[in-house]
Amino acid sequence: MTGNIYIDLVKVFYTNLTLDGENLVSYVKGIKMKVTNEVWNLVVGIKYVGLKVGKGNTNGIQEFNKIQYYRSCVRDPSLSVNRFHVGNLNLTPRLIAYIIAWQLIPRGTNHAVLHEEDLIILYCIMNMIKVNWVYIIMEHMLKSKRLAYYRFPYAILVSKLIDYFGVDTSNERNKTIKAVSEIDNATLIKMGFHKVEGCWVFHKSRTYREEHEASNLNNEEGDDVVPMEDNTVQAAEQSCYVIHHSYRQESPLIMLGVKG
Repeated sequence: MTGNIYIDLVKVFYTNLTLDGENLVSYVKGIKMKVTNEVWNLVVGIKYVGLKVGKGNTNGIQEFNKIQYYRSCVRDPSLSVNRFHVGNLNLTPRLIAYIIAWQLIPRGTNHAVLHEEDLIILYCIMNMIKVNWVYIIMEHMLKSKRLAYYRFPYAILVSKLIDYFGVDTSNERNKTIKAVSEIDNATLIKMGFHKVEGCWVFHKSRTYREEHEASNLNNEEGDDVVPMEDNTVQAAEQSCYVIHHSYRQESPLIMLGVKG
């Protein structure tokens, strides 16, 4: 999603954000913003349907086991699993994991390691299981308010909601956000893959340091914490990616709706 963001009003939205039943509610400049299922559909184009999955919630996918599933996605299944490092993944799950951590449920720290929630969503996408994106986004927005080290996510989405509810933005700071990065051949090469006879394969001579650096393509070290209050624009920019058309052949990527 690209578009305009209201830098200060996004912060106000999150400061006043609460949950009323199954609906998000916030107040911005005296306007009550109750984000119902109808509003999600009208403004964002997604419906409140699908599995409500997340950390500690695997209803509908009881067969999911995070360690077993991680092993099924890595290049070397015999690898000892101490942390769910994205650098060990095969190409398709690695690209999807990258999109999950930076765009779908973005966070402000440690994108090089998969969280349990990341693995659950990765499992659903790879297996073409329909999840409830409204529920997942709502949960992530509420978590981002609770946790000080999270940035304000979905700034463009929140700004569209602010417009929808008719909040006066005439004198507000704003910035237009466009896609700032493209996942293309150069990205895959930086990840350690190279093309052999039309197929992308992993370069086995990569060192651990090279692999760690490649897992943080936005030059953010895995354990750095960036306060969300000061990075609304940066977080919005880093969540906007264009996926090169040549990688759309994998059905899980098409399911994500990526465009070239």
